[in-house]
Amino acid sequence: MQTEKMLVRTEAVYSDDRTRRYLLHREWDVKKPKALIIMTNPSTAGTIALDFTTMYILNNITALGYGSVTTANLVSKITLRLSVKDDIEAEDENFDQIVKAAQKADKVIIAWGRIGETSVKVRAVQDKLLARLEPFKEKLCEIGNESGESGFHPLAPQIRSHWILNPYEIPEPIASKEEKQPKPKVKRKSKSQEAKAADTDDPCKSEQDRSIPSVPDNITDQQPQKEAAK
Repeated sequence: MQTEKMLVRTEAVYSDDRTRRYLLHREWDVKKPKALIIMTNPSTAGTIALDFTTMYILNNITALGYGSVTTANLVSKITLRLSVKDDIEAEDENFDQIVKAAQKADKVIIAWGRIGETSVKVRAVQDKLLARLEPFKEKLCEIGNESGESGFHPLAPQIRSHWILNPYEIPEPIASKEEKQPKPKVKRKSKSQEAKAADTDDPCKSEQDRSIPSVPDNITDQQPQKEAAK
């Protein structure tokens, strides 16, 4: 008969009013590599309670040979229903905590899924955090599966029981893409169009002047001579 004992040390970093959770750290083997995983927002998990996301993280991180995992999020607000309109914002304190954790980690797993692909606001906040993580780009990775797909959240059914960590490449910021878009060309007017526009804009000409074409002077001079000849 064998008895196995494991001591798991848990530590959480909250805001003073405990409405925000910046980090949730669990460690069970100090000799093994450390992982940092970044998702969208914290839910009900704490130093004792586990939610499904935390359970899947622990199961897979342990299977990959890590001895600790720190959970962080793009947004620190604790909520079961995240509002993109009201809750998504760049938080300096949250980003500072993530950078400190990244310095200690051997791997930084980007695991917020596809949310940035459907919201420009979310993508802008992701870009700001990724800019802070640029010094650790060699550590960045994302969750993939055996089919070659990548970029999953831990709750995705395809990878709940088995993770493959693939290198993560920081995408080009959305602001840079907008700056590179070509400016619309201004269609130049032809000389006839410019002359017509100038004629229309001339305040000295009445509507009647604009509608009746001008008559050459030589025609008016010759008209009396024709009548006299009759």
